[in-house]
Amino acid sequence: MTPNLILLEARTKKELFQLEKLQDELKLLNKFNEQKLRSIRLRAYASILHDFYSGIEKIFINIAREVDQVVPKTEAWHRELLEQMMLDIPSKRPAVIDGDLAVQLQQYLSFRHRFRNLYGYELEWARMEHLVKNLESTLKDLRNTLDNFLELLQKIAN
Repeated sequence: MTPNLILLEARTKKELFQLEKLQDELKLLNKFNEQKLRSIRLRAYASILHDFYSGIEKIFINIAREVDQVVPKTEAWHRELLEQMMLDIPSKRPAVIDGDLAVQLQQYLSFRHRFRNLYGYELEWARMEHLVKNLESTLKDLRNTLDNFLELLQKIAN
């Protein structure tokens, strides 16, 4: 395996570990149900969801930089990066994620954008509940996909 692929694998595994820590924080937060903590809980959930997608983007940026050698730089770079990860790039790499996972991740990307442009008191549980409830399964799908992707990269390199 080349030094770049070794570094990419190490960075990806580090980010996946960080994403699992977010999942653990989410589970802890779910235990706090008192009504007076509602606003604090909403802000905490939103922060975890924001960090979750930011961590995923770090993985995608590393792949774009190290393998594709092109990281989108336009105003819509977040969306373009996600789309780039769905592309099969002949002689470089297979698609990192499939369309189904991209649809799931697009929801987290949309929430991240919303979170960054709202005041905390404007947060609505109804708009984030499905993301909170699906975070664990999304992370599992992402981990499996990235593990398979890294294995394929290793085979290509060898």
